[in-house]
Amino acid sequence: MLRNYFQLGGVMMWPLAACSVLLLALLFERTWTVLLMGRLLGLGRDEQLTLHRRVLPFFQDVPPSLGLLGTVIGIVQSFSLLDGQLNADAVGGGLAVACITTIFGLSIALAATAASYALDALARAPAKHEGAAR
Repeated sequence: MLRNYFQLGGVMMWPLAACSVLLLALLFERTWTVLLMGRLLGLGRDEQLTLHRRVLPFFQDVPPSLGLLGTVIGIVQSFSLLDGQLNADAVGGGLAVACITTIFGLSIALAATAASYALDALARAPAKHEGAAR
């Protein structure tokens, strides 16, 4: 089913797929760093927060823009297929397909936003050994 949506979404689905893969890789790396490495190496909370606060805004801003661009491209293509004939079914189907890229772009941005809040909370949480040392 996801494969069908990917094909229907058109050319803009490729950069959205790349954003998805990059975001997933970044989230694994950041979670590893904040939960394990940051605590083991004794990095300060500010140092732990630095990278994801610089990178995650890209995933919050760019994928929705790519999705919107894909939607506009799909709408233009849908209307160009009419060739002066009013075919509501063709336009409706084309518009539904065009919106797929926006759905995917917004989904990526929502995941990045939720991850940003979660990583901030993890980085701010006191380490177990910090509480025992006091």
